[in-house]
Amino acid sequence: MKKLFLLVALLAAAPAVFAQDYYGLPDYGLKKNTTRVEFYGGLALPQKHWKYDGVKAAKTGWTAGLGFQRNVFNFLSLGMDGSYAQFDSEKNAANNFLRTGIATGLVSARLYLFPSQATRLYAGAGLGVGYVYTRRTEGDDRVTHDSTDLAGMLGAGMEFDIDEDFIFGVEGRYYLVKTQDEYKDAIGKDKLHYVAVMLKLSYRF
Repeated sequence: MKKLFLLVALLAAAPAVFAQDYYGLPDYGLKKNTTRVEFYGGLALPQKHWKYDGVKAAKTGWTAGLGFQRNVFNFLSLGMDGSYAQFDSEKNAANNFLRTGIATGLVSARLYLFPSQATRLYAGAGLGVGYVYTRRTEGDDRVTHDSTDLAGMLGAGMEFDIDEDFIFGVEGRYYLVKTQDEYKDAIGKDKLHYVAVMLKLSYRF
């Protein structure tokens, strides 16, 4: 009789145990009307090197940024993105040194493939303002040229859910920043463009 009672008790408890395990699984995937903050950083690779007085003004540098994305639908998000990229030059025979920095503030949009899955692909674009400066150092003397104009970005990436709150990803972007006349006259280009390859960590809430 005791064995029969024990067997009935185990059978009655089993559905509750399995239900607890099932509903306790992490809730992966993107949801409508959720927001995330993103931190990212990586390499910045200048395209078609620009020059200053015949000196190559940029070699491979670094980039970092911060973004906010709001999912309008689970497959579409809108947001804001701010980034900074820095490029240094080699010193020439006269020991001159150049540094170029590019800061962008963009309104962005992102389209996701497989938004309900823990691993997703996406493509993004942004449009806004870019600030560019190039500083030349000759001994104790410094000459700076700068410009603020239109900036744009195209990108693609892959991300996966670490848990319900954190997301890790890899992203590549192409940036284009227009320059104004004074800067264009000094550097010899009316636009600067570079590629960024980055790692990304996001927190959603």
